[in-house]
Amino acid sequence: ESTRELAETRERVYDEVFGECSNVYHEMIPLIPHVDVYLYQPTPDRDFFTYVTGGMSDLPMSAPPDAGSHVRRSEIVFYTAEDRPEYAELLRRLAHFPHDNKTWLHWGHTMPNGNPPEPILGYPNLDTLLFMPSILAPDSKLGKRLLWQGEAIQLLWLVPITTAECNLKLQQGVGALYDVFDAIDHPTVFFGDRRSYV
Repeated sequence: ESTRELAETRERVYDEVFGECSNVYHEMIPLIPHVDVYLYQPTPDRDFFTYVTGGMSDLPMSAPPDAGSHVRRSEIVFYTAEDRPEYAELLRRLAHFPHDNKTWLHWGHTMPNGNPPEPILGYPNLDTLLFMPSILAPDSKLGKRLLWQGEAIQLLWLVPITTAECNLKLQQGVGALYDVFDAIDHPTVFFGDRRSYV
């Protein structure tokens, strides 16, 4: 199917939500879906770097039928204090994961970095990835502004976590981990390695 119309609409909405795009990490290998990663520089209103995928939502993920159509199309967003090209490659790899493995990613899902989990991008304490709904505005309302074939495209906020935090989520539910984040006042912006909250 042709997704040029979606790509053009997505870029327009991204510029409205995130500001002016400063760089696009184009995917050079012809994969399906084609996933680029967009970088937005800090602004007075958003004093951090924003990385977001573009292309993951071109195809629906293999979500269970009873999960609803609102979980079938997503893009991944990452807020960070520094600009590292490795972040773009991480997001691109994650965007391909559900399509390559006939699965799905949504809010509350976790993904260990290997088995056993290994540090993410050299950060010793962080070895697992958590996907959350964005708590920023207007990012959290993207699904109301960006649709494709009648399905909302949601943002999955990427949050690196520790094994202990992942175990808490698996044992007590993602709500228990959210409560810990609230108590600690976990920052929206990623600043690098940190101690475990658990």
